[in-house]
Amino acid sequence: MTKQELAAKIWATANVLRKNIKASEYKDYILGFMFYKYLSDREIEFIEDEGGTKEDLQGMTATDDFNYFRDNLGYFIAYDDLFSSWQTLGQKLGAQTVTAAIERFYQSLSEKSARVFYVYNQDVDRHSGVFNALDAGLSKLGENIGSRDKAIRDIIGLVAQIPTRSQSYDVLGYIYEYLIQQFSSEAKKDGAFYTPHELTSLMARIIAERLKDRCSKYIQVYDPCVGTAGLLLNIGKEIGKYHDKHYIKYYGQELITETSNLAKMNLFMKKIPVENLILRNADTLDEDWPIDPENACGPLSVDAVTANPPYSAHWNPELHTSDERFRQYGLAPSTKADLAFLLHCLYHIKPDGIMAIVLPHGVLFRGGAEEEIRKNLIENHNIETIIGLPSNLFFSTGIPVIVMILSKNRAASDVLFIDASQSFQKDKTQNVLQASDVQRIYDAVIARRDIPHFARLVTKEQIVAEGYNLNIPRYISATQEEAPYDLYALMTGEIAKDELESFADCWQQFPQLCSKLFTADGSYSRFRTEDIAGVIHADEDVAALQSDFQTQCQGFHTYLTHTLIDSPTDERTHDTIAGTLFQTFRQSPLVDVYDIYQAFSDHWTAIEADLTRIHEEGREICRQIEPDIVLKKNAKTKRFEEVMVGMRGKVIPLGLIKQTYFPEDLAKIEELLRKADEAAANSQDIFENLSEDAREAIVKDDDDTKYELKKLKAAIKSPVDLIADDLAALQQLLHEIDAEKAYKKKAKAAAAELEKKAEAKAQALTDAEVHDMLEKTWVTPVTDAIQSVMQRVIDDFIHALKDLEQKYADPLSELDKQEQEESTKLKALMSELTGSDTDVKALQLLMEEL
Repeated sequence: MTKQELAAKIWATANVLRKNIKASEYKDYILGFMFYKYLSDREIEFIEDEGGTKEDLQGMTATDDFNYFRDNLGYFIAYDDLFSSWQTLGQKLGAQTVTAAIERFYQSLSEKSARVFYVYNQDVDRHSGVFNALDAGLSKLGENIGSRDKAIRDIIGLVAQIPTRSQSYDVLGYIYEYLIQQFSSEAKKDGAFYTPHELTSLMARIIAERLKDRCSKYIQVYDPCVGTAGLLLNIGKEIGKYHDKHYIKYYGQELITETSNLAKMNLFMKKIPVENLILRNADTLDEDWPIDPENACGPLSVDAVTANPPYSAHWNPELHTSDERFRQYGLAPSTKADLAFLLHCLYHIKPDGIMAIVLPHGVLFRGGAEEEIRKNLIENHNIETIIGLPSNLFFSTGIPVIVMILSKNRAASDVLFIDASQSFQKDKTQNVLQASDVQRIYDAVIARRDIPHFARLVTKEQIVAEGYNLNIPRYISATQEEAPYDLYALMTGEIAKDELESFADCWQQFPQLCSKLFTADGSYSRFRTEDIAGVIHADEDVAALQSDFQTQCQGFHTYLTHTLIDSPTDERTHDTIAGTLFQTFRQSPLVDVYDIYQAFSDHWTAIEADLTRIHEEGREICRQIEPDIVLKKNAKTKRFEEVMVGMRGKVIPLGLIKQTYFPEDLAKIEELLRKADEAAANSQDIFENLSEDAREAIVKDDDDTKYELKKLKAAIKSPVDLIADDLAALQQLLHEIDAEKAYKKKAKAAAAELEKKAEAKAQALTDAEVHDMLEKTWVTPVTDAIQSVMQRVIDDFIHALKDLEQKYADPLSELDKQEQEESTKLKALMSELTGSDTDVKALQLLMEEL
């Protein structure tokens, strides 16, 4: 199974196992056990790398051995406490086993690890750690010991299915993040702990671009509302493209203890050195942090701060009247702490640092104390960019939000406004930022220039003139007004020049086309032809544009083949390809280069998954096959179970092998299935045209729209009360039914034989054939999708012209003329009618009205 399929299975099973436990609580158990499994597997891998085996851990109690593990890993898990050892206990495994193991794990922690994973809270006089749910909260898993123990065994059995070797830690991390997202989606009230990946990626890329040329040894990043650390992880990933990942320090503070623990687990599983993790469970607004370790009384200033704080939270500003964080700008109102979080973030960035924060739109225009803070931020040139985002991006709220980019000591005073409210794709009830949406916003932030209906650079003077109101629609709107109806055009059916000018780009690209489609008379035109599509497709300039674009695609196809198949790839391969894509297609006429980028991005996830497997298992897996496992819900247990439905190629699809090397076999199967369908259609036609007596003899007792095969055979064998034609029809019906079965049987046998051929061929591919198959698997779908972008442009142009034609297809003058003609015809017909005196008088009155 791929890691995506495995993640879906883990989620489906976990959702069944949790029964009546809230999703927001259950996540702490399943994710906690996943983290414990990660630590256990990591210890086993460590001892194997040292030349030992897992069994060497048995009976290991010597202080030197214990300290060796603790010094290198930061912890030690005894043999009996390993996750894999738990799996061997069977019914003996229960809550007591887990609780005791967790306690021993805490006691084994090194000083550095204990600082992250295990703390003493003086306020409540108790220790707490990352495994709070597995240590003190197991009682919620069941009403009694037996039910709790069973729930624990179920969860451990589920988590045990995740691969354990080192190359699979990426799988474990992927599933971990996937489950966080899924639990957020289900537990909407607690959904605030998950910020959509696309949004975190956007913020991280903006920050990484600013920091990419930093010369300092350490890059420090901070999130005061860290949640599960999604923002920090993405910043680390993006900055890691330019700096040594081992020299990125992560600071995070989170109010909710359970969520803070998830953040620690999430960051640690990305193999971030424990000394680079400085995380704290506290209230950010009430307790200013982080503190500079070299100056215990002063704040720590970092390179970048990012945050998605709780919206319009309550706080007590009266306690912070002398707080340095707010002294220069002002105190946010007690019922809306949004700008208090912003000022906290701004306070902790270096003079040349940068911050990105997610906020509700209200901070842009609300009055009172917030207006005063906003004014001070503008006068101090702190606000760089304001990005308006679509509604329904979050699981927990449907309100639209903004991302604000700020810094200190800016010389420039302008503000870039971006209205990305229409940049999304609908996914059920959620709106999702696509890869092209993220890229378009990112490029606009970096370029800092006007883009019609998307971005506008506004001077401070203009903002002051608006009363320091930053509401985005005051400066730019993504919504374009529809062209109004032209009154003269409505009356005559002619089309105004202004409406044709909306296609100016097309007329410029195809200079002869407009005259082929329209006859002009002053400022108005009429369609010259009814075959709009035919005229456009026959135009030489249209054909030339499509040909030129195809040539570009072929060049990109060659580049992509060389980059993905002939050259080594790494984590920057995607960015390299994207850069070349924009360079290749940015100047292509009529097409939007971001649509081309989306066509590439739609296929990248699958390509990246294959590349990851090849890096982990070697290129030889391109010739290997594996069981094709799917998830099916058991009707009795209501649980999802793995079902093998055949074999599949690990990288190269067997379907592609069949199409490439065995087209005749596929054609044979398709022909057999066509004949089976034809026989089925014939049998249905015969059945529907049977006489009443014949139908009555063979229909089902509870459904007279269907026949019963047993009755059909009996009626043919003993044709009582059936005439010869009925008997012949029934015999023909049975013949068609038998023919359908025979064709399907032959098709099934041929398909099974083809499957064997494909599997054998897949495992015997030559190097040249592997290269060809990889090109067809990865590259061809991308370039085909890119070519379809140009085809959509032409199709959309045709549809727009057809809509324009339909818009004025029935001019009012023609309708009035038709109405008069029809009225005259009706009067003539009515004059010929006869009847009683009363009827004739009524007809005369009606004619007068007409």
